[in-house]
Amino acid sequence: MSPRKKIVEHLAACFSRQDWAGMLPMVTEDFERWEVGAPTRTHGKKEFLKEMEPGPDVTKLQNDIARMFEDGNVVVAEGTVQVFLKDGKVIHVRYCNVYEFEGEQVQRLTAYTNVV
Repeated sequence: MSPRKKIVEHLAACFSRQDWAGMLPMVTEDFERWEVGAPTRTHGKKEFLKEMEPGPDVTKLQNDIARMFEDGNVVVAEGTVQVFLKDGKVIHVRYCNVYEFEGEQVQRLTAYTNVV
């Protein structure tokens, strides 16, 4: 597995553990995240941390990557996320994330998501 794919796997594992600080070394200072369809983009590590923090009703997260592709400085990951809530409900999300790298850090993430 390539070093960049390992970074994407590390980010997914950190997401599942809700280890937001563990993600920070993997992204650039000027990191940008955009969820397609969202009115705004996240810029920088501080905004990223704020955006990633789950709401008080979330008890657990699970991120499973189904497959990854790499071309040049881009890694594309397809997978699913389950969001477990206090009331016992589970939200299922399918995603296709496009990670653009600068060196060995993610500079930009474009997330295509669909709640199923």
